[in-house]
Amino acid sequence: MLEYNISILNKYTMNKIGIYIALVVVLVISAAAKEKSDCDVRILKSELLKELRPDFKYDSSTINKFSLNSEEQVKEVKIILFSGEKYKMLFNTAALPSNFKIEIYDKPRTDKKRKLLFSAKDSEELEDHIYSFEPKKPQTMYINYILPASEETVYGCSVLLMGYKIN
Repeated sequence: MLEYNISILNKYTMNKIGIYIALVVVLVISAAAKEKSDCDVRILKSELLKELRPDFKYDSSTINKFSLNSEEQVKEVKIILFSGEKYKMLFNTAALPSNFKIEIYDKPRTDKKRKLLFSAKDSEELEDHIYSFEPKKPQTMYINYILPASEETVYGCSVLLMGYKIN
């Protein structure tokens, strides 16, 4: 009878240890996932909406998530602007490393004759980490996010918010 109670106690203890190990694993994974997602899109987007109003109406937004690695990366996003409207593009880069670049061109990366229309590096910040660009005319544009190489994996994001007003 005593041996039976000891084996039940050992099973109970082993189950308890298994539960503790599972909890630790879940906490470690959750912490790693949080570290990867320092990008609070709602906050970044709300900061941009303040800069858009009252002159422009909200059109759309894009969230671009990045992970930096050992090589420089360029992510290109195509934007089509329609005639009859004036546009304003706002970028919130608070969740990106400081040595990134955002450049807007009139043609894709593959075209050697493309022209630079905007560079965040050469523009003035509206607020900390917020950049604004108002295209002179409606056309297709190519936004290039240029991310530097990093010795360790670093995660970040950028939010692009577009507004318009009818001419």
